[in-house]
Amino acid sequence: MEMIRQMMPQISLLVLVVVVAIGFIKKVNIGFFAIGATFLLTQLAIAAGVQIESNGAMRLLKTSDIAKGFSSSMFVTLVGVTFLFGMASANGTLDLFSKKVVALVGKRTYLIPVLMFFLSAFISAIGPGHIAAGILMTTFAVYLAFELDINPMATALYAKLGANAGCASPLSLTGILAKQLSEPLGYSGFALHLFLSTLLSGFVFTVIIYIAYKGFAVKADNPLKLSEIPPFNMKQKITMAAIAVMVICCIGFKLDTGLFAFVMAAVLILLGCADEKKAIKGIPWGTLMMICGVGVLVNMIDLLGGITMVSNFLSSFMTARTAAPIMAATSGILSWVSSTTGVVMPALYPICADLVSKFAGTNYVELIAAVTATSFAAAISPLSTGGAIIMSSYSAAKETTTEEMNKMFSTLFLLSVCNVLLNVVMAALGVFNLGGLF
Repeated sequence: MEMIRQMMPQISLLVLVVVVAIGFIKKVNIGFFAIGATFLLTQLAIAAGVQIESNGAMRLLKTSDIAKGFSSSMFVTLVGVTFLFGMASANGTLDLFSKKVVALVGKRTYLIPVLMFFLSAFISAIGPGHIAAGILMTTFAVYLAFELDINPMATALYAKLGANAGCASPLSLTGILAKQLSEPLGYSGFALHLFLSTLLSGFVFTVIIYIAYKGFAVKADNPLKLSEIPPFNMKQKITMAAIAVMVICCIGFKLDTGLFAFVMAAVLILLGCADEKKAIKGIPWGTLMMICGVGVLVNMIDLLGGITMVSNFLSSFMTARTAAPIMAATSGILSWVSSTTGVVMPALYPICADLVSKFAGTNYVELIAAVTATSFAAAISPLSTGGAIIMSSYSAAKETTTEEMNKMFSTLFLLSVCNVLLNVVMAALGVFNLGGLF
């Protein structure tokens, strides 16, 4: 048992690798699997007599320590935000809003690529996050491209890159998660920095895609006309007002985002503005359980010394100057086989905090900005949700051959690799420090 006790850090990390690998190979939700694996890991550690630090003293590990890794506050916040925007999606508010904004460009269709990015980023930033906004805007972008006879692949990329770029706002899933993960580590007040870093990363690669696909030369014979798009009905107007009130109150008056989202959702239900059953079904329960489930496992890995061991390994060949690019590369590679919010952020944020304590001159916010932005840079890979959404939307809108799908798969993965490399270079150049302005 003494040998097992000494090897618990390595065993805990092996469990994480196995959980992620099984999820990747079997395509199952690793959140539930992670909680079950945490229980077995904890029982092994208890049998081996592992002790952990608690309130400045050492004590034996207990089964009750597992539940402490489940962030109930984060779960409530994410459910509240996704529930509210599930209503906005179910009653057609978001879809109609998108069409009206796109119609504003008229015959200036060369602006559509730029508009798709910023519109998608905006919708993602005000609450829905990269998954909901990505599905909505990418599907919309593909059908719009076919209708206007422009490049659907490029248009979908603008939309998905925008959804990823805007998702780190303090109102969105990623920004909320970053806050919940960082506060126990002693860090707060970085919301604007993280949001702008992720937005900048996505924008830079979008410009590259814009040039590569000649977005400036986009021409459409039948642009969307504002006069042909129906006006907002009363329910949709009330929904937009509720979202605006939430944004103002949560950003301007610092009210709890998740709990206030429940208030606005209750108002919409009482006024009959949305079908609550559809909205409940629209909540990404699987994603939420993945985030919280992996969080439980990562918390146990931290208690067993696994995070410290990884931190020591990375720091053995890392300097203060190379910390950001190495962490960026690590997050990009990990994101190819796992979820940014479900795995990458919970696993790497504690390591970033540990590295800051070891290297003078390193900045926690810069490190997590590099980790988050690069992880989302990898998320346009067909192995990730983002790339999969693009491929499925394309095939749903137009019958495609196996050869076409294989080509699309290769193209998306190559673009994902290029995007990760770009972010690693940006991290090496200190871009994610944002000049120390925030």
